[in-house]
Amino acid sequence: MCIVFLLVTGAHYFFYKFSSDRLNNYPISQGLTFGCVLWTTVLFVAMWLRYGWSRYVMITMICFGIGGFSLLAMLVRSESVDPLPRLTKLVVCGAALYALALIPLSASSALRHFLGPKTAGER
Repeated sequence: MCIVFLLVTGAHYFFYKFSSDRLNNYPISQGLTFGCVLWTTVLFVAMWLRYGWSRYVMITMICFGIGGFSLLAMLVRSESVDPLPRLTKLVVCGAALYALALIPLSASSALRHFLGPKTAGER
């Protein structure tokens, strides 16, 4: 879970840099960044409290985040005469970290066991 936290936090950093850049004229990107930070925090708390559904909601939210930021990057890039490689690199780095966070979220047996239901013998 620590690896997922570090990857998601790194992605949030890149998305924040993208949304706060002066060349990005879409204010919705700041709202999307704030929403992603807020809901991943809520879902990490839910995972810490061992709610099994939180992993699936986190996976879904990360996929929607990748799609939303990719769409915003295409919109920002299409409005500029200059291809804005710096803004595009920020979104690509953030989306790559989000995608890397999907691997342990979906494939980790330790995380699945941690979030799994308690049996009669466990405390």
